[in-house]
Amino acid sequence: MPAEMALQLRDVVFRYLENGKRNILDHTDLDVAAGTLTVIMGGSGCGKSTLAAVAAGLYPENGGYLQGGSIRLFGHNLKGLDPQKRAAYLTVLFQNPDLQFCMDTLRAEMRFCLENICVPACEMDKKIETAAAELQIADLLDRTLTTLSGGEKQKAALACLYLLESRCILLDECFANLDEAEAKRLLPMLIKMKAEGRTLIAIDHKADLWLDYADEFILLQEGCHIAARGISRQNLTQHRADFDELGLFYPLASAPCHAKGKADNAPILQFRGVSIRKGLPQKRKWKRKAYDTPFLLQNADADFPAGAMTAVLGASGIGKTTTFLSVLKQHPYSGQILLQGQDIAQSKPRELYRQIGIVFQNPANQFVTQNVEDEVCVGLRLWQPDLPEDACRSKAEELLERYGLKRQRRYSPYMLSQGQQRRLAVLSVLAGGQKLLLLDEPTYGQDAKSVDAIMGHLRQKVEQEGLTVIFITHDTALAGQWADKIYHLENAALTESEEP
Repeated sequence: MPAEMALQLRDVVFRYLENGKRNILDHTDLDVAAGTLTVIMGGSGCGKSTLAAVAAGLYPENGGYLQGGSIRLFGHNLKGLDPQKRAAYLTVLFQNPDLQFCMDTLRAEMRFCLENICVPACEMDKKIETAAAELQIADLLDRTLTTLSGGEKQKAALACLYLLESRCILLDECFANLDEAEAKRLLPMLIKMKAEGRTLIAIDHKADLWLDYADEFILLQEGCHIAARGISRQNLTQHRADFDELGLFYPLASAPCHAKGKADNAPILQFRGVSIRKGLPQKRKWKRKAYDTPFLLQNADADFPAGAMTAVLGASGIGKTTTFLSVLKQHPYSGQILLQGQDIAQSKPRELYRQIGIVFQNPANQFVTQNVEDEVCVGLRLWQPDLPEDACRSKAEELLERYGLKRQRRYSPYMLSQGQQRRLAVLSVLAGGQKLLLLDEPTYGQDAKSVDAIMGHLRQKVEQEGLTVIFITHDTALAGQWADKIYHLENAALTESEEP
C-alpha cells in the first residue's frame, strides 16, 4: 500500500515579480511521506524558504505570484483549505523568528496560538505550562519578546508550534540561532514529536545534528529542483560529489585553518573592568545602581588585536550581542572600553560609527535603500564621496559578483533570502571603510561556498588593508578555522581560549 504523502508539489511555478525573468520555484516537484523526518538542503538563495512559505499557503496569499502547479497537504488541495485548516496540517517555523510573533510576551503569544485553534480558555494555562516545562523555557514565558536573544526567540517560536499540534511541521533553519548544546537539548523534543506521529521537514545548511534521526536528506539546486534524494547516514559517502558540486557542507568533514596567528598584535579595542547587566535600563538608573538585574559580563578585561580576526563564542542568550551594543554605546556598561587607547565614553556616536562597522544579527534592520546595488553604493560613497557614478556602480557590481549577488542587484534587499541578506549586509559595511568590523553571526543561513566567500574576503581585507574583525558565532568549527584569537563568554566572564 503506497505511503500517505504529507506534502506534494507538482510542477509548481512561483515568482515574486509578476513580469520577472526568474522563477524562484521553477516547475518544482516534491513528495514527502507522512510520519517521516526529511531534511532539505540547498545553496543560499536556491528557494528553500520560499518553498516553505508556498507549501504553507503564505505565498501567494501574502505576496508573489503562483504561475502554475498544484500543492497538496495530506491529500487535500491547498487552494481549498482556509488558514485554520491549513494550520492543522502544516505550520512553519520561520528562519527569522521575529516574523513569527504577534504579541508582546511568549505567554500571550502561546495563548494567541491556542485561540486560533479554538482551545477552550480554561485549558490554555495548563497546556502552556506543560509545553514550557517540556521545552525548558518557563523562564521565557513572561519576558518581553523583543528582549530575547536570537536563540531564545527560536525556542519561543518552537514552543508555539508545539502547541498548535499540526500534523506536519516545517522547520526553516531551526538551529541557526542556537549553540550546539541548546540545539541538542531541543532535538529530542522534535524527535518525540515525530514519534507521536507528526511529520517533520527541516530546512538546514548543516546535516550533522540530523544524521542519526533523518529518514532522508534531499539536496536542491536552483529553482528548487531536486539534485539528489534518498540520502541517509548509511549511503552518505556515495553522495560526497553532490554536496561538493552544490557548495554544501558535507557532514562531519574537517575544514582547513585560515588563522594567521596575529593574536599578539597591539590591541585596537580593550575592555578594562567592564560590567554589563541584562535588560536595557536607563543610564541614570545605572549610575544610581537602582536595579539588580543579572550580570551578562562582570569586571571583564580583554584585548582585541588590530589587523586580526577575533571570535567570541558563547551559549544562546549569554550576552554576546549586548556586549557588541555596549561597544557602540547602545547599552549601559561600567568600567572602560578603549578604542585605539581612547575611552569611548568621551566619543560621540557619529565618531564611533566612523571607526566601527557592525552587521546585526538580523541584517534587514540596517538596510537603508530599496535596491541591492544602491545599498552597496551608499557605503562606497560614504567613504569616497568624489567617486564618479560609473566607477561606483562598477565597483559595486564587482563586489556583488564576488558575493554571488550580482543577479539580484536590482532586487529590493527585503526580497532576498536570509542568507543573501546577510551577505549583502557584510558587503555594505565593508564598503564603508571602517577599520573595526563587528559581525553578529556572519555565516548564519549560509552554505559552505558562501561561508568561504564571506570569511575569505574578510581575511583578505585583514591581510591587505589591516582591517580588524570581531565576530560572534555559535559555530566553534568556524571560530577554529578563521579566528586568530578566541574568547568564550560564560558565567559573566570573558575568557581567552588557549588554542585558536
